[in-house]
Amino acid sequence: MTPPFIRTASPFDVDALSRFAAAVFHLGCPETALSDLAAFITAELSPQRFRAMLEDRNLIVLLAESSQCIVAYMVVAKRSLHASLPATPTPAEFRKLYIDPTYHGTGLSGALIGRAFSAVEAEGARPVWLSVFSENSRAICFYEKWGFQIVGSQQFLVGTDSQKDFLMLRAVVAGSSSGS
Repeated sequence: MTPPFIRTASPFDVDALSRFAAAVFHLGCPETALSDLAAFITAELSPQRFRAMLEDRNLIVLLAESSQCIVAYMVVAKRSLHASLPATPTPAEFRKLYIDPTYHGTGLSGALIGRAFSAVEAEGARPVWLSVFSENSRAICFYEKWGFQIVGSQQFLVGTDSQKDFLMLRAVVAGSSSGS
């Protein structure tokens, strides 16, 4: 296995990002009906959606490649308000973090989130929030190791399937400490 290289995505990556995202999205919500997964993937993980993300100056799309194949990606919003969270200072949001299962346990997710924290720090120290499927214990444990705490919940629609996501918050990002 070639060690992955992390970089910022470019417009040339949208098709490959869309294919990768479609292939791994179900891992975060394994009990979801195929029709609901397909509806979500079509609406939210298309090449057009990734192109729009790359054009949004508030978003950073990171990806990891190994042997010229995408093996992970992450979307970071430099500033993102949520009605259930404090608005001052304006928090950042980690929107998506998906890793090819063959790279679980290799340190890739830690390297990717470390890169995301660096990007957020470059904008100034402030809180970071994310939402995670309430039944994804592996992801929740990972985020807790990085200093995130569950502070609430929200509903998240995958197609017509309303799922419970936990809201997790890391109070202030400054000097991104290791998640280990």
